[in-house]
Amino acid sequence: MDFMNTFKVRMQLFKNVILLIFLISYGVSNAQELKENELFKNKSYTLPYILNRPNKTWKLPKKLNEISGLSYIDKYRLACIQDEKGNIYIFNLLTGDVERKIDFGDDGDYEAIEIVKNDAWVLKSNGTLYKVNNYLNENEDDVEKYPTILTKKNDAEGLCYYPPSKQLLIACKGHPFVDDKSGKNQKAIYQYDIKTNLLDLDPFLVIRLDFIKDLKNYNTITKWGVELLAYLDDAKGDLTFQPSAIAIHPVTGDIYILASVGNLLMIYSSEKELQCIVQLEAKIHPQPEGICFSPDGTLYISNEGKETSGRISVFTMRNQPLTNDEQ
Repeated sequence: MDFMNTFKVRMQLFKNVILLIFLISYGVSNAQELKENELFKNKSYTLPYILNRPNKTWKLPKKLNEISGLSYIDKYRLACIQDEKGNIYIFNLLTGDVERKIDFGDDGDYEAIEIVKNDAWVLKSNGTLYKVNNYLNENEDDVEKYPTILTKKNDAEGLCYYPPSKQLLIACKGHPFVDDKSGKNQKAIYQYDIKTNLLDLDPFLVIRLDFIKDLKNYNTITKWGVELLAYLDDAKGDLTFQPSAIAIHPVTGDIYILASVGNLLMIYSSEKELQCIVQLEAKIHPQPEGICFSPDGTLYISNEGKETSGRISVFTMRNQPLTNDEQ
């Protein structure tokens, strides 16, 4: 009887060793399929940026230490917002300083800004939108306020213009739905019609975190078979994703969703298919809160200041030369 038990134990150990060797060898053979910071990637997708190598980084003045959003104006300027003051800051990319401050409201929790033609749209965390008409016109003080059905519970943080529908997209960091429907393991993006000033009650996109967690775990094993135990450990394998910013790639139409919690970037195709999940390096992106593009696809990411100053980093697409310059 002892002999049979010993034999069974040894056979089970042998099977486990064979399985582990297979996973390790399979992981090594697939190591080149994913970059080190890519948690998941569609096989047909290539990330067009090297996100741990900014072409240039601007250290921001103290007034923008709490930068919470940014939007592209032109090749020389970005519009920035910070989450405590009702001000728009025009940041000059040539001088690396704020060239102008535009007051539009009282102090509050402002999370994002988007420039649409001559107007600036600013998002508050409770879902309220502010439209600053002709925001660069010094002789005008025309601000319109539009509450939405979103509330503080939804914790709206991301805002961008969506060219196909000519509407705004609002990314919610908190509860994904506008009613009491359960939102466990989900995050949502909504559309806002800038002509009717109404929010579409049906989400534009629902991010299912349980599905993404499975993808992350799968790729962790295929890339590094030695992390088998981490895969089996739910405490280590969990994925926290809370959207802090959103932008549409002007060349590909892909949807870029940034999360400061977990330092993640999630990319969906224009057909809303998940393309890539990227882990951002904390030393480059300590607290990523804003994202925008220039018309040629140049990427800008802003980071709130923690122990250091706030910053804006720029990344050109891979077919453009890297300068690796930093200010």
